[in-house]
Amino acid sequence: MMNTKKVKKFTSSIIKAVDSTPQLVTYKGDIKTFCSMIMDWAKGDYRHISKRTGVIVGICMVYVLSPFDLIPGFIPIVGQIDDVAVILFMLKILKKEVGFYRIWLATRDSDVIDCQ
Repeated sequence: MMNTKKVKKFTSSIIKAVDSTPQLVTYKGDIKTFCSMIMDWAKGDYRHISKRTGVIVGICMVYVLSPFDLIPGFIPIVGQIDDVAVILFMLKILKKEVGFYRIWLATRDSDVIDCQ
């Protein structure tokens, strides 16, 4: 089981950053749902995050946060293109996982009837 206090602190900082960044308004709902998904995962309630997604998101975050890029960041505009491409790729993957999580949220408390 993960340390839920640390995860809560991490997700709270993400939500604060999203709330204070107008450029992320398009992704605000998905990011907040993603944070909720991470909390449920840390508590052990949600276990449907694919290993593939976890690995890809981890690699994307390391790439974006690392000082080494395919295109050096000091080149105006062009230097950020590779980071933006990686972020957009990651958001596409997260959007799919967030969709699965929303389905799980909608169905976890409903009564399921076996029709066999």
